[in-house]
Amino acid sequence: MQAKRPGFMKNTARAASGGVIVIAAFLALMLFRGTGTGDGDAEAPGTPDTSPGETLASTETPATTPLAPPAESDSTGGLTPDEQKALSGKVLGVLIDEHSYLLEVPSDDKAVFKPISLERLTELAKRAEGDSNGIKVRVLRRESARMGATFKLQEALASVKIGEDALYIPAEFVP
Repeated sequence: MQAKRPGFMKNTARAASGGVIVIAAFLALMLFRGTGTGDGDAEAPGTPDTSPGETLASTETPATTPLAPPAESDSTGGLTPDEQKALSGKVLGVLIDEHSYLLEVPSDDKAVFKPISLERLTELAKRAEGDSNGIKVRVLRRESARMGATFKLQEALASVKIGEDALYIPAEFVP
């Protein structure tokens, strides 16, 4: 007589389909891991392999008042000393923390971030020279940064003719 092996075939099919289900669940988990709801707390896909460098060593913000637009003067062009330092490089550095904007002011050992209004930020961005790639504004984000704040910044810069091609927004978050 010929012996049947239905148990062996059934067990193999069950194991294979179980494995496929586990792999599909894992891939779905990995795909939807960073997505959120509301203001959009999701990470941006595709990160360039760049590191922010030593200028991000200190992202602590001192308890100061936001930079106010100064009275116009001919020698400085209406800029505060901090704004002059921020524009001394070719690219203007901005940090988004929740819904707040912080201006990167380079110093001797570490960068310092000072609060600034969106309107003043757009005025400074217009004055930025830009690097050899045409980047005028580098936008850094903390993990608490809201996508709505990023979109508001992009819209404000677009209104003064600074497009997305002049922005550099790394996908990595800064501490």
